[in-house]
Amino acid sequence: MNFFGFLAPVLGIVMEWIYRFIPNYGWTIIIFTLVTKVIMFPLQLKQQKSTVRMSAFQPMMQEIQEKYKDDKERMNEELMKFQQESGFSMTAGCLPMALNMLVIFGLIEVVYRPMQYVLRVSKGVIDQCVEVANAAGASLQANSVYVQNQLINVIKANPSDYAQLLGDKLAEVQNFQFTFLGIDLSLTPKEAGFLSLAIIIPVLSVLTMIAFQIYTMKASGQKMQGSMMLMTWGMSIMFAFFAFTVPVGFSLYYTASNVFGWVQTIILKKMFDPEKVKEEIQQEMEEKRKAKKAKKEVVIKAADGTAVKKAVNQAEYDRLRLEAARKLDEEMYKDE
Repeated sequence: MNFFGFLAPVLGIVMEWIYRFIPNYGWTIIIFTLVTKVIMFPLQLKQQKSTVRMSAFQPMMQEIQEKYKDDKERMNEELMKFQQESGFSMTAGCLPMALNMLVIFGLIEVVYRPMQYVLRVSKGVIDQCVEVANAAGASLQANSVYVQNQLINVIKANPSDYAQLLGDKLAEVQNFQFTFLGIDLSLTPKEAGFLSLAIIIPVLSVLTMIAFQIYTMKASGQKMQGSMMLMTWGMSIMFAFFAFTVPVGFSLYYTASNVFGWVQTIILKKMFDPEKVKEEIQQEMEEKRKAKKAKKEVVIKAADGTAVKKAVNQAEYDRLRLEAARKLDEEMYKDE
């Protein structure tokens, strides 16, 4: 198992459960995708809210960066101050993204090893089956990530050779339905041939991903430019590589994920419209500025010990409190 695929056993249990009800690998992947989207909806809701707020704060932060571009230290101080005052956090939307990546890597592991995670055949038995297959001239590589997909097809061709090893699991392996709409999901595009029907799903996964990313940016009020544009195309290239090197089952998952994600984003946009959120944030910031400028009466001790009333704003009040605290410290530790 690869390090990032540690969720594979859990995802495998979910896929196994779905496959028991709908014994077709393709439909299992699609329904699994829908289930994960529903489960992760609260996190996606949080991410949408965070992303929309981030897009509203961006012009304000850019204004600070432009104003103090020649003084990096002051710029950082003002940006930190702005984040504290506004409650803005650069990392607020990272959790859903990180979880989504973990699900993707976990699913890749399941797609690589359906015998182990969906059919629940132990790794030891799988290794023995590979030895039997190679003894019969199959030339399977035990450590290959594709070996279980290949092995299922080899067992289907000669089931009697594996009856003793697999026992009651033999029928499940024989009946495992890799075919979806005439496409064998166990094959990589290279194995299926780049002119075959199997190439349609990887191409769709890349196209729907690019379209989904662009739509998501617009739905959150963000503009695709600079590093954001670079990240979007970088992700597209990375997943295009996955789509054309791993079994087609992964591309089916990613295509379904993009389509369901599109529908989810339409719903989220109605719940957190960027323009409305921007108006709310601008109003919040204006109210905070007014509150800071508003003056209140405080009692201050003069040098002769008399109490004097003075009207101060929030910034002056904070300064006076700090001065008072310093005087107390000096008085307390003067003998030391």
